[in-house]
Amino acid sequence: MQTLRKEFLLLMLLSGMAALCCESVWLRRLSLITGSAGFSAVVTLSLYMGGLGLGGLWAGRQRWRDAPFGYGVLEILVALWALGFPWMLQWWEPILQTAGGQMYSLLLAAPVLLPPAFLHGATLPAFGPSVRESKSLAALYAINTLGAVLGVLFSAFWWMPVLGIRGTEVLAASISGMVGICALIMAFRQKKATRVKKTILKSIPPNIWFAAALGGGTAMALEIVWARLGSLLIGGSVYAMAVVLSVFLAGIAFGAELGRRWGAKALGPGLVAIGFLAVVGTIVWRVLPHGLGMAWEWGGASSLLPAGALFIALAMAGAPIASGVVFSACLQSVPDGKPEEVAGQVLAANTLGGVIGIILGGYVGLPWLGIRGTVLLISLLSISCAFFFPFKWKTGTSITLFALFILSPMWDPAIYSVGIYNRIDRMDDRSPRAIERFAHRGWDLLFYRDGTSASVAVGQSKRSGNLWLSINGKVDASTGGDMPTQQLSGQLPVLIADHQNPEAIPALVIGLASGITAAETFAAGATDLTILELEPAVVEASDYFKDYNHEIVQHPRTNLIVGDARAHLAQTDALYRVIISEPSNPWITGVSNLFTVEYWRLGRARLHQDGVFCQWIQLYNMPPEAFRSLIQSFVLVFPNAWLFETIPGADVLLIAAPSLPAELPLKPLLGPEELQELARGAPLNTDDRPWVEFEAPKWLNRSTGTLNKNLLYEYVPKPK
Repeated sequence: MQTLRKEFLLLMLLSGMAALCCESVWLRRLSLITGSAGFSAVVTLSLYMGGLGLGGLWAGRQRWRDAPFGYGVLEILVALWALGFPWMLQWWEPILQTAGGQMYSLLLAAPVLLPPAFLHGATLPAFGPSVRESKSLAALYAINTLGAVLGVLFSAFWWMPVLGIRGTEVLAASISGMVGICALIMAFRQKKATRVKKTILKSIPPNIWFAAALGGGTAMALEIVWARLGSLLIGGSVYAMAVVLSVFLAGIAFGAELGRRWGAKALGPGLVAIGFLAVVGTIVWRVLPHGLGMAWEWGGASSLLPAGALFIALAMAGAPIASGVVFSACLQSVPDGKPEEVAGQVLAANTLGGVIGIILGGYVGLPWLGIRGTVLLISLLSISCAFFFPFKWKTGTSITLFALFILSPMWDPAIYSVGIYNRIDRMDDRSPRAIERFAHRGWDLLFYRDGTSASVAVGQSKRSGNLWLSINGKVDASTGGDMPTQQLSGQLPVLIADHQNPEAIPALVIGLASGITAAETFAAGATDLTILELEPAVVEASDYFKDYNHEIVQHPRTNLIVGDARAHLAQTDALYRVIISEPSNPWITGVSNLFTVEYWRLGRARLHQDGVFCQWIQLYNMPPEAFRSLIQSFVLVFPNAWLFETIPGADVLLIAAPSLPAELPLKPLLGPEELQELARGAPLNTDDRPWVEFEAPKWLNRSTGTLNKNLLYEYVPKPK
């Protein structure tokens, strides 16, 4: 086998690291405009994957005279695009916002996202002339994917929290530029350029195209499922998602190296292994939440993320490794092809399959089949198609797989719906038996649905009859302790608006949940109501609260919009007298976009001159500095604001209005002057520096309600 130069390996490692950082930042930026709903995220990621495939296909068909030189030029172009991306997006944003529909908006994102994805996809084939055999190209792919793992971890745990989004983007661009310059220097130092004969370019065999597409499609569809499983198991924070993605990519990198050693003969077994191992992984799903209790006993709160990485790896059961094996085997299945040509076409097929897998897995599989059903279908597809490729023990494999499908345990949504990760600090007994009792006794699961962006459940206490709704295991509404906040957040803003001007009061409620807040806006005097809800499954779940929300969704003056709040605020020309923002918690990735300065400015632009804006904020699982940051960011946009404590030590409402009436169901705790004093010196929470998104998850299992309550009462005006 050809010995690769260490410089090549280092360049590909750094290239993968920078590429994943750029991808993360660009998808984050676009989600702020096109929306972060499940469909938006799926299509935006598909656009990027499609660009990778097109770039690989194009690069594989080029007659590269000097591999390091061409590769260096590509990396420098990526760096320049990354540096200019914010300005290009800003220039293109009005077109995206006036596209006349979410789908058109997403497609119009192609001009800013496809070119850099195209360049990233072209880098691996561009290295082709530097290697003499596909085994070496497989090694470059493995090291490039390993770099992507480092990019995920560094950007989530270090660069974005410290440097911000733009700082991370500039750093990634600098790394790409440095890689490009080094490649150019290597090219100029070469005594002899790599000459390529002008042969007629041929396509790789159709069966290899199919295998590469199948490997990429099944892997990406499974990754969608595993990401959802990770949200249910360890939460939806930026760190939890980084852990899931890094485990997935690490498996692919390791598999690519194994495939390089095993060669083309591993193709059929690799496809079988993807399906087989994915089903094997479902066997341990049932007991993973029990492992969180054991991890807590051993290492406390700091052990949950490392333990989560181990548990997610067990849930994947090596299927990503098998996907990496398939990719490397495909590269080596065309021994008479030029490395760059083979790499380009295999990469194109793999990413095309990935696009299909992302769309079918995220937008069809999860909502229609659920988590376990999607895995079983993907596994069956992978294994069935593998029988068209040569491998031994087909009969024994068929019998084993049939038995595995029959014996594979059913998905147990109850143990994930209660959010063990979010309650484990309050448990006195964290043994597997105690967690089992907590998850299954004393309540009934009335509803469960795996939606496009989240998994939603409704449960009811057998003793008290209390109904609760959870999203990815986080309880976001109930008919018990949450009622004061749900009712007052609907009543107070409308009563204040009616005090300002008792004419028509069109209201906007962001976040449906149980629908109780929306119902209270009508009860308080709102004349028309628009409800924005991200997840369609929440709309279904709200029907279980109809005795409390008075079937608000079916109200003749209710306009329900299933979509992203920021995208709606940016694209609509409607004005509201009242806007009530009551999403889930700001430590959750995606939801965190609804707690920034830019979001509140969008809200202010959609208010009448005498309008009222109400924002719910939690006191629990929130460090005091993050709480102060949210207040500082809110009062920057709405200086004339009051704070109402709806549940002591748990929930507060920030309400911005010209003035308050004398009579309200609840008196404000702090006024504009006290809020300004409380927030003074706290960091702003912005789109570029989403400080709370990165800081709050570290406090997820700490009791901070009393800390923040005491902080508030330090600024309560003393009676004269």
